[in-house]
Amino acid sequence: MEQVPRLLLVDHDPVRCRVLGDYLREQGFDSIVAADCETALRLVAEDGCDLVILDDMLPGLGCIEALRRIRRQGELPVVILSARNDDVDRIVGIELGADDYLPKSCNLRELTARLRSILRRSRHAVAAENLRKNAIGSLVISPGERKATWRGKALPLTSTEFDLLERLHNNPGRAMDKSLLARKVLGRELMPGDRSIDMHIGNLRKKLGKLGDGRSPIQTVRGAGYQLLRK
Repeated sequence: MEQVPRLLLVDHDPVRCRVLGDYLREQGFDSIVAADCETALRLVAEDGCDLVILDDMLPGLGCIEALRRIRRQGELPVVILSARNDDVDRIVGIELGADDYLPKSCNLRELTARLRSILRRSRHAVAAENLRKNAIGSLVISPGERKATWRGKALPLTSTEFDLLERLHNNPGRAMDKSLLARKVLGRELMPGDRSIDMHIGNLRKKLGKLGDGRSPIQTVRGAGYQLLRK
């Protein structure tokens, strides 16, 4: 069964969020809501959505700064909804990496069609990138089968080890915070002195062995967490 796309609606107007969210659910989307940029950026960092819809009149950081910070984190699709008919804002938004820039008065069917088109392009790009990574790397993850191979051989992983390795694999080269890994993989917060994630990482390192240069494929990034090397 195809996964339902999850959209992040970032708008301080709860009525507009509810109306748009209800319509998008009728069209086969799921949605979560953030009323400000700070909350939106936290949700994006936790990898909880497939596309972001940004209001251009956000309090706090503002729409453009939020877009800049989302782009620093990766290529998550972003659509800006604007109450203003200003070519300068639209051009700036597109230049900074927005996938589309639409007026709030646009037809909802048109918005839905554009969202679907952007998601299709994004998924094709992700699929191509995953194939490329698997081709140049030694780690292959099969989420449906919950199996992983390393240098052509099956890895004997526990369920928790698989979830942890998959999370790292989906963010190659990116330092993943231990607290975030604990929430996503263990389903709980880390307690003071809790070394659960460190222990699972240690087990994964033993099973993966060393690279040709003697390094572990999973590196510790001081003060930031763990990262899986790209090759």
